[in-house]
Amino acid sequence: MKKPKILQILSMYHKEGERILAEGADIRKTNETDPEKLAKMVGDVDGIVLRAPARVTKEIIDAAPSLKVISGAGVGLDNIDVKYATQKSVMVLHAPSVNRVSTAEHAVMLIMALSKSLVPFHQAMTQGNYDSRMSLESHELKGKRVGIVGFGSIAKEVTKRLKYGFEMDVTVWVRQFNETKHGLARELGVDITTDIDHLFKTSDFISLHIPYSHETKRFIHKHHFQLMKKTAYLINTARGAIINHTDLFEALETGRIAGAGLDVFDPEPPPKDSPLLTLPNVILTPHVGGTTVESNYLTSTTVAKNVLKTLAGEKPDYIGNPEVLGKMEESNDEKV
Repeated sequence: MKKPKILQILSMYHKEGERILAEGADIRKTNETDPEKLAKMVGDVDGIVLRAPARVTKEIIDAAPSLKVISGAGVGLDNIDVKYATQKSVMVLHAPSVNRVSTAEHAVMLIMALSKSLVPFHQAMTQGNYDSRMSLESHELKGKRVGIVGFGSIAKEVTKRLKYGFEMDVTVWVRQFNETKHGLARELGVDITTDIDHLFKTSDFISLHIPYSHETKRFIHKHHFQLMKKTAYLINTARGAIINHTDLFEALETGRIAGAGLDVFDPEPPPKDSPLLTLPNVILTPHVGGTTVESNYLTSTTVAKNVLKTLAGEKPDYIGNPEVLGKMEESNDEKV
């Protein structure tokens, strides 16, 4: 039986995922990310698997008449034109939630590092300044209030660790109430609110866990930073573009807020002359919150199996545009 053809753009997060994919498909690999050049490579492919910073644009989809499936190599879909793929009845897949533990641990790590002044203490020690123990402050997390923006799978993992592990007071912000969210909040013993201003006013830490979309672009901006306590910290392990980074830099530089822990940026990677890279009250990591060895294995194997299942005509486990399934069912009904 002839194997389907897949264009793999950049490496997957783990070699095991690449092995599984290669067993079931004819793989063409490229490190090219220029959309025009990629459009010339997809004329005969059945599927595309990619990871950021590569993107699948309308032009690439149009250049691939046999294209049936596109899959990110991980969780996010913001580097794929999902709307246009849906119009063309191309399934868009990903691996949601599989990195929830890794990302949650990363967010908690940033909160701990900020509260304990980990980086300033380390830098002082490398300079021989043992007396920094008398000049730098650190704080307990117990009893502090953390505001969680969003209540998805990663947010839930963060909430559990902070509530039960550190005895912090937790308030979760959601756009709209429903009984499921209320029930989960009661189960976890945390507060839930739709008042984001109140969340920013009252929290000692704000941890962001909402997806990037047209609605959430630059969602957090100067207004929110002005509400925060001067002793409060912002943590972002979600997507960089949900924050207005110009406003964030101003808040950090002027001492409007105490500091930030950032794993994601806008754009990515951040320019080498980004002013955020110069601030002493920021901890920066290169979008690695969800990329532990364990998470990478699970993510890559999930993606590979899901793509092959789709190309075999089976219903995928994780689909970012499920409406395509409905269109396909309607088309099949018309043929009967």
